[in-house]
Amino acid sequence: MMKQHFKFILLIWSLATVNIIYGQVPISLKSAIDSATKNNLLLRNERLKADYQRMLIKTSANIPQTSVGFEYGQLNSWYSDTRFGITQSINFPTVYSKQKALLTATWQSSVMQAKLKEKELIKEVSNVYYLLYYLFEKEKILVRSDSIYSDFLIKANLNFKIGESNILEKITAETQSGQIANQLNELRADIKIIQFQFQYLLNVTTVFVPSEISFKLNYTADTDSSQLVQHTSVLMAKQQQLIAEKNTALELSKLLPDLGLSYSNMSMRGEGADRQSYTTATRFQSFQFGIGIPLFYGSQKASINASKINENIANSNYDNAVHQIKNEFFKAQQQFIKNTQMVDYYETLALKNANTIINTAKRQLLNGEINYIEFVLLTNQAIAIQNEYINVVKNLNESIINLNYLEQ
Repeated sequence: MMKQHFKFILLIWSLATVNIIYGQVPISLKSAIDSATKNNLLLRNERLKADYQRMLIKTSANIPQTSVGFEYGQLNSWYSDTRFGITQSINFPTVYSKQKALLTATWQSSVMQAKLKEKELIKEVSNVYYLLYYLFEKEKILVRSDSIYSDFLIKANLNFKIGESNILEKITAETQSGQIANQLNELRADIKIIQFQFQYLLNVTTVFVPSEISFKLNYTADTDSSQLVQHTSVLMAKQQQLIAEKNTALELSKLLPDLGLSYSNMSMRGEGADRQSYTTATRFQSFQFGIGIPLFYGSQKASINASKINENIANSNYDNAVHQIKNEFFKAQQQFIKNTQMVDYYETLALKNANTIINTAKRQLLNGEINYIEFVLLTNQAIAIQNEYINVVKNLNESIINLNYLEQ
């Protein structure tokens, strides 16, 4: 009996000092989100991708290299002369403006992608945060259950020693107590796994525990389905429409002629057409302007047609994104309503009944009004109700987090 008391006291002491043992630090949801949006590596990469696309805008005027040439030999007569030449070709200026417009639209899309990744990260952090909270709530229930069955085990051992009960009661008490101990060990392993996932999202080494006062989230509906088209995922689909249009405009501009400009400077020794004699010190120069006409434009026409098909794909993707976000919002609303009703039922009736069952069963077992089998059945029923309550609260929290994500 003294050994059982010692084990029970040791268990309570270990639970009371669990934060010290684990080195855990309380954190609010807002602080966790701030840490994640600041430090998360995947989000940081998305922002770097946006910076990369912004820098590419400066490459829109990708003018070909300037060609510089030199000639030496009998260019005009049997005397050896020299000639220097510079040639530069460029696309029609409209091409460069279209390229810049396309690169700008692509950069804006990458900015939206980073924003969408941030929203998804906030949703994931919130889910993991309240999943961790949920596991700690389950731990509390198991600890309370362990306390109940530890008392039951002490009483069963005592009754068995003095001959007031049989071996079956003693074994039942030991089995129930052992099962709860195993469940606690399994649950605490799950807590460590979720805490590690939480650290990964926040990109920190600190082991955090939730510090929010209430396990249950609050939600105030202030969005209708007409506002969902402003969700970042929908705006991204709309931006893809713009990118497709800009790309088609660019492909069309490539049918415009290229421009060429060249300058030449040369010497001419001997007697010229004006009957004057010239030396190498005298230089003659000329300019040339040319237009590159796209006579063979079949492949470019194919590129234009392909780009127009891509526009149709982008339009379909946008329509699908609008339908999808509205569908997800409707499902999230229905989940919220269903989960709210279930939580209300447990809070108004089921939890009170569970507490009454536990207290009554303990008293009646002590007074001999029920046997140990009835006690175990009643107690397990009450514990199941408490477990189911935190399960429906968990589901409610997930539906609220999903609604918050869709409404932002």
